[in-house]
Amino acid sequence: MNSDTDEKSRAVWLRLQRARTPGQQIARALEMTALVRSMFVANLRREEPGISEAEIKRRMVECYYGVERAEKMYGPRGGE
Repeated sequence: MNSDTDEKSRAVWLRLQRARTPGQQIARALEMTALVRSMFVANLRREEPGISEAEIKRRMVECYYGVERAEKMYGPRGGE
């Protein structure tokens, strides 16, 4: 595995990760998910300043679940 982290540091990090309780692991995963979603929204707003909340939600569904699912939930794009 290519890494910019030396083996000793990686071993410490791995030991700390393995010491987490299942609840801590789930909490961390949820925190990371929230971070990724907030970054996704921030990027959309930066690229398209006037984007609506409804369009942001649609784009998230498209990204995570695909265009077909988004069309089932929100209808075709542009009312087509």
